[in-house]
Amino acid sequence: MEHFESPYRPSDFVSSRAVENRAFFHDTIIRAKAHRFFSHPFMTVLDDTTPSPEVVAFILTSFYKIVSPFTGLLCTLGGRAPDLRSRFALMDNIYEEMGRGNLAEAHPSLYLRMLASIGVSARAAEAQRTLPSIRRINDHLHEVVERRTFAVACAVLASAEATIPPSFPVLAKMARKAFPDVDMGFFDRHGPRDEGHSDDAAMLFSVTADSSDYATVETEVRLDLDYRVELFDEWMEAIRAGAPVHVAASDRPPRYISERPPRRPSVRPGGSVSPRR
Repeated sequence: MEHFESPYRPSDFVSSRAVENRAFFHDTIIRAKAHRFFSHPFMTVLDDTTPSPEVVAFILTSFYKIVSPFTGLLCTLGGRAPDLRSRFALMDNIYEEMGRGNLAEAHPSLYLRMLASIGVSARAAEAQRTLPSIRRINDHLHEVVERRTFAVACAVLASAEATIPPSFPVLAKMARKAFPDVDMGFFDRHGPRDEGHSDDAAMLFSVTADSSDYATVETEVRLDLDYRVELFDEWMEAIRAGAPVHVAASDRPPRYISERPPRRPSVRPGGSVSPRR
C-alpha cells in the first residue's frame, strides 16, 4: 500500500486458504503474461512508425473513455468489500485515483489536462464516440465488479493494473513525439505504483477468495485481455490508415447496469395508475 498503513499483518497470510489463493493467483498472472496483449505489435509500433499528430490525438482521446469511469468502478468495488479491512485496503487505490484529496489531481482530471495540452477540450473528449472495444472493456469490468464476487473483481482489477506498466510508456512516448509540449502529469502518476496497486488487489484476493472462484478468475482475466487486444487492433488500424477509425453514430456508450431505468408509473389493484409524486 502506498498511502495508508496496511490493515493486514503477516499472520493474515499464513492460513492454508491464503497460501493456496496466493499461489493460484501468481500462476494466473504468469499465464496471463503469455497472452497476445503483452506481445501485441502496438507495444513496438514506434520502432518502425511515427503516427501523425491527428492519429495520436485520436488514440489518446479514445483512451479517456477507459480512464474516466475507472474511479467509479473502484468506488463500486469498495462498496462490495466484505469487511472494513478489505474496504480500507482498497481505499489506498481510490485515494490515489482521486488525487490524494485534490480534485484537480484526480486521474481523470490529469488526463483531461493532458488532452487540453494537445488541443483536445474536455467537451470534445466527452463527445468523442466510444470505440467498440472500449465499450466491451468497460461493460466487462462493470459486469465483473457488480455481478461477480469481491475476490474475483479484485483479481481482474489486479490483472488490469498489470497491463499499465508495459503499455503506458508507449502512449507516453507517442504523445511526446507528436506533441513536444504535452502535459505529462497523468503519465508521471503511473508506472511502478500500478504494480503496487496490482499487488494490493492480489493481496485482497488472497485473503477473500475461495477455490470456487478460480475458474471464474481464469475466464474473466482472459476476457479482459482479449478486449484490450481488440483495442490495440483498432489503434493499429488507425496507425496503418494514417487516420482515426470511423465509429458509426449507432455506437453509443452503453447504459451500465448500475444505472436505474426510467421510472414508470405504478399500477394500483384494479388497473388505475398511481400519480407520480
